[in-house]
Amino acid sequence: MIKVHKYGPAFGLPDSSPFVTKVETYLRLIGEPYETLSADVRKAPRRQLPCAEIEGVLVPDSTAIIDLIESKRPTKLDGHLDEKQRAVAHAFKAMLEEHLYFGMLHLRWGTEGGWSVFEPNLREMLGKMGVPTFLRGMIAKKARKQVVGRGATQGIGRKPHAELVATCNQIIDSLAVQLGDGPYFLGAKPSTYDATVYAFAAGMLCPAFTNEVRAHAETKPNLVSYAQRMKAEYWKD
Repeated sequence: MIKVHKYGPAFGLPDSSPFVTKVETYLRLIGEPYETLSADVRKAPRRQLPCAEIEGVLVPDSTAIIDLIESKRPTKLDGHLDEKQRAVAHAFKAMLEEHLYFGMLHLRWGTEGGWSVFEPNLREMLGKMGVPTFLRGMIAKKARKQVVGRGATQGIGRKPHAELVATCNQIIDSLAVQLGDGPYFLGAKPSTYDATVYAFAAGMLCPAFTNEVRAHAETKPNLVSYAQRMKAEYWKD
């Protein structure tokens, strides 16, 4: 049984991290049973979650987890994709994970509106890790500084707010165009890329956070219906 080490459900989402949601959605796409464990990110390899225990080995990184599981399956989830579809999907995956992610991170951690929603969840998470109550505020403040710093290092966090939002909204526009009317990201059949697309679509549309990126995503009927359809089909429990 695969064991997924995660932060935990939050804001009506399967996990506070889209990368955890990505791994869990992939496992549900292929019908693979798994268990989840609330983990201490400080003790995780690379100090990141998710990690997954697969055949007794703890594997970090969401993409590495999916690639390893796929390598062991006789029928590949992406087996129906041609080279061009794979190339386009890989580019979108990188755009979501390496650009939109940091924009969403800034909107949750770097703005006062986002932080007012996220901080209580972070304090609760710290409590589950065994951090004493009187230290949680200080650690949350330090974590916020580090996360905002990551966004600045990546680059998107240095942009003025309006430019950051515009960058995120351009990605959403492209995503909606590529999605089209297909039931899945690349047409009639699901692929590993749907795990990433759903995780980010659900995060963007999360009703707990009020920001311009969520408002823009909500203007894309096909993106909204995609997120609703994926949730109904793969997240019934």
